[in-house]
Amino acid sequence: MESSDNGLIDAARVLQSLAAKRPTFHSEADFQFAFAWEAKLGSPDLEVRLETHPEPAVRLDLELLDSRSGIGVAIEMKYMTRFWSGRHGSETFSLKNHGASDLRGYDIVKDIVRVERFVAARPSWSGLVIVLTNEASYWRPRTHGRATNADAFRISEGTLLAGQRGWGPRTGGTAKGHEAPLQLAGEYALEWTDYSRLDSSRAGTFRSLTIEIGGTSAVGT
Repeated sequence: MESSDNGLIDAARVLQSLAAKRPTFHSEADFQFAFAWEAKLGSPDLEVRLETHPEPAVRLDLELLDSRSGIGVAIEMKYMTRFWSGRHGSETFSLKNHGASDLRGYDIVKDIVRVERFVAARPSWSGLVIVLTNEASYWRPRTHGRATNADAFRISEGTLLAGQRGWGPRTGGTAKGHEAPLQLAGEYALEWTDYSRLDSSRAGTFRSLTIEIGGTSAVGT
C-alpha cells in the first residue's frame, strides 16, 4: 500500500492498520469513528472532532488537529456497499445494497470541492476524501467506450478528476438535487487500493480510494 502522508497522519498506514482489525463496517458512521480512533491510536496527541460545522452551511465528517502546531486535516468519508452478510470475529454483518449510483460519484466530487475550499482558507491544513466500497463498479473502468451523461462523476481506477464537472445533456430528472456543476481547483489521479477480502465472493472484496487535497497527490493546487 502506497503512503499518503499529508504531514499530520499517514492515511494509507491508518487504513492498513484498521483493515487488520475492522475489515468491514456496519455503516458510514461506524467507518468514520473507527478511522478516527485508529488515527488517534497512532498519534495520541491528535485532537479528534466528528461531524463538525466549522462555518455556516459547511459540514465536515472529521477534523484531526495538532493544537500545538496548528496543523489540521479536514476529512470527508464515504462508505458505499453492495449486499453482503456474514461474520467476522464476534460481529455479524448485513450490509445494505446501495447500488452503484452516479449520484454518489457527484457527492464525492462535491466533497473534494468542499475540502478544497476549507483547506484554501487555512494554509496550515490539508484535506482527505476517503472512499470505501465493496461495489466493484465504482473502481472498475468502463469498457464500452461510449460517452454517458455521468462521465464527469466516474471515480474508477485511472480517472483524472479536474476542472468543471457537470452532467451530460440528457441527464433529465435523475440528478434532482445534484444539478449544479462542480468546479475543482486541483487535479486528482484516482488510484484504488485493496482494503480487505472477507470471502471469495465479489461482494466480499473491499477497496479504498484516498484523495489528498493540499498533499502530494493534488497537482496544480
